[in-house]
Amino acid sequence: MYSWRIVLLPFSWLYGLVVSIRNWFYNIGLFKSQPIQGASICIGNITVGGTGKSPLTAYIANLFKAERPVILSRGYGRKTQGLHIANSQSTASEIGDEPMMYWTNFNHQIPVIVAEKRQIGVDWIRKNNEDSLILLDDAFQHRAVKAGLNILLMTYDRPVFSDFVFPAGNLREPRAGMKRADLALVTKCPDGLTENDKLPFRKKIPLEQDRIFFSEVVYGTLKGLFGAIWEPFDQIILVTGIARPEPLYRFLAENHRVEALKFPDHHSFTREDIQQIQQKVATFANQRCVVVTTEKDAVRFAEWKEVILESNIPFFVQSISLKIDREEDFKELLKNYVVRANERSC
Repeated sequence: MYSWRIVLLPFSWLYGLVVSIRNWFYNIGLFKSQPIQGASICIGNITVGGTGKSPLTAYIANLFKAERPVILSRGYGRKTQGLHIANSQSTASEIGDEPMMYWTNFNHQIPVIVAEKRQIGVDWIRKNNEDSLILLDDAFQHRAVKAGLNILLMTYDRPVFSDFVFPAGNLREPRAGMKRADLALVTKCPDGLTENDKLPFRKKIPLEQDRIFFSEVVYGTLKGLFGAIWEPFDQIILVTGIARPEPLYRFLAENHRVEALKFPDHHSFTREDIQQIQQKVATFANQRCVVVTTEKDAVRFAEWKEVILESNIPFFVQSISLKIDREEDFKELLKNYVVRANERSC
């Protein structure tokens, strides 16, 4: 641990104590946690930033299309408050970049709801989509509602059991919070993971062995944004406003020359940002240069479509998906839960 983080440990202990007391109040019923009627799955973490919740939420939504899933999110980073239902006029500023990404990628076929108070969102969904499967994106710590199945995510390189509570570390709450999970998914694992590599996770995550899974990020093809057409290029400018763009940078750099422009997580792009990108591209005036961004960033760039089109800079979006080890077992656990939850609600 870095020396400056050691200095912050007393603040972490204090913060961890406060969160532990809050959790204890929920555990003993002093704070009320309302169970969600019908099938509901929470996809969340106790780590600050970048554990891969969005790809897993999309994966599960796609898996259960027949169950008419509804995605419920806080809508982090939006400029609005209260309950909002995604529609054809929605923007990332209104509902948040992750909900907008779901709404866009599923071609408006899966309802997306945002509400910082999840109970309000749950009540709306149950009133309007009584039998739907509710997918709660990033609600593991939102204990005012209780999902039927909780999936806890952590990245391979930042396991919860080796981390510390904020601000000395990256945890939103003490490690004991792992016990609330029903399943654990270790994300962003390196290729060729061995059973020995998995052993520390199996020993230190307080779940049954068959409830612990591992996954890799699979990078798909680059998709043109705003009609950009693929042509051979010499240089990539990777523009991101996500928590951890380094894995994407490394992937692209395996076969291309790449320079990065990094913005803060959930950054709302401005006209000045577009100008900065233009200036960076101009430094490669004698080469064909393209901009590559993420699916989350693309929905925020959409609000500057006309400006980007005027710039004549080809923008491409890097799609990603998940490869889950023991995938059939993972699917079976989820499907069995949904069947049982639906039977109980009948």
